[in-house]
Amino acid sequence: MSFSETWLALRAGYDTAARSPVLERELARWAAARTAAAGRALSVVDLGAGTGNNQRHLAPRLPVEQSWTLVDADPALLEAARRADPSVAVRGVDLAADLEAAIPETTDLVTASALIDLVSAGWLERLLARVDAVGAALLVVLTYDGRTAWQPPDPVDGRVVELVNRHQRTDKGFGPALGPDAGPALARLAGARVSQATSDWVIAPNDAPMRSALVEGWTAAAIEMSPGEATEIDAWRSRSLGRQARLTVGHLDQLVMPGA
Repeated sequence: MSFSETWLALRAGYDTAARSPVLERELARWAAARTAAAGRALSVVDLGAGTGNNQRHLAPRLPVEQSWTLVDADPALLEAARRADPSVAVRGVDLAADLEAAIPETTDLVTASALIDLVSAGWLERLLARVDAVGAALLVVLTYDGRTAWQPPDPVDGRVVELVNRHQRTDKGFGPALGPDAGPALARLAGARVSQATSDWVIAPNDAPMRSALVEGWTAAAIEMSPGEATEIDAWRSRSLGRQARLTVGHLDQLVMPGA
């Protein structure tokens, strides 16, 4: 599946504010040791890269020479990424079918933002197996974890979240999606090698554009899951578009170090 440039631009600032600096510092220390030992630039593959938000955030936080390849199935998004930073390489790849080919043997770091909650358990196993096969580190960030909280709440919030989380587990092009189970699934697969931290979005009461985008998307997903509740859900939508409430959306960042 693909996302619009408008949505990716809207979420970029929230992603930056949410991401874990602790994991980024841990990764930076590892990257410095890796490049010193290898005597070459850090080779980074960004899966589901979109317009390059992940690369633009992470690259300045790694104090080493880097070579980035941005991988996505949407050529328009990759062209936008190339316009933003002509120094990066881009590759159009169907990650559902050609995941292993997207990660060359020389890769040092594989990274992805807001991706693994869209994939199946089998695909996630393939990802970690390929990362381990090439001896790379893995950083996956901003994985939706199923938590959404409004303050103050509305009586229908819980039902909408329940339906949205059901929708998150439907097929997004990779088989039945892990949705909110993705973070725990990766933690089980990686075991003691994984470090993780929450990376929640926080949307202020006066932030209408982001609130509206989320409410509209959640409304559509909830009604798709339960058409019989459309009237109640649409009434929730009308109330929520103008709510003076603080909204928190739960996410998780995870860093998996290479095996011995």
